[in-house]
Amino acid sequence: MRGPVVVTLRNEASPWGISAAVVFHALLVAMLASMPLPKPPKRLEEERVSVDILTPQQVEASIRPPPAPAAPEVRPAEPPPVSQPTNAPAMIRPTEMLSAKTLADPRSGQARADLATFASDERMVQLCNLEAMDQIRRWRTDYQPERVVPYATAEEKITGTTIAANGAAFRSRGNWYGLKFRCQLAGDGESVVGFEFLVGDLVPREKWDELGLPAVH
Repeated sequence: MRGPVVVTLRNEASPWGISAAVVFHALLVAMLASMPLPKPPKRLEEERVSVDILTPQQVEASIRPPPAPAAPEVRPAEPPPVSQPTNAPAMIRPTEMLSAKTLADPRSGQARADLATFASDERMVQLCNLEAMDQIRRWRTDYQPERVVPYATAEEKITGTTIAANGAAFRSRGNWYGLKFRCQLAGDGESVVGFEFLVGDLVPREKWDELGLPAVH
């Protein structure tokens, strides 16, 4: 009868096995050393919120709707200017002065002598009166002027060598008529160089005394 078989385990390592294990561990260490270190996890930054403290008035203003824009002021259109009617007749402006020729006539010797005795302003007025009678006579032959009163309804105005008589009157064939004239004399006041006139209406006889208009010459 055979006896029991005893198996003995030997812990003997092969020289080749030991060398291979050393090489494997070296490679493993080198591989781990070459691997990048893991990045630390990102920390989420806390979101900061700005907080403002509002007064009750500011809160009310923030929730109150904005005011509606003011409507433009509408002004009533101004009416166009009303033009005044120009019914006044135009003044007659002669191009030729006549009084100098009349005074140069030999029959006017007395008139020239009388004018020489007048003061400067009165002489200019008389020259303009003479020019008025001559111009009216030439303008309308049915008028025969024989006298002019330059202040019948308004005083004449003398400005330098210019005489304006807006309230004059002249007599013709026994009647008085309204007259308006503007007379420009030379610088020495001795002759008429410009004249314009306008004959008015017949003056009622009952007004003659009131206006100082004589019935006869």
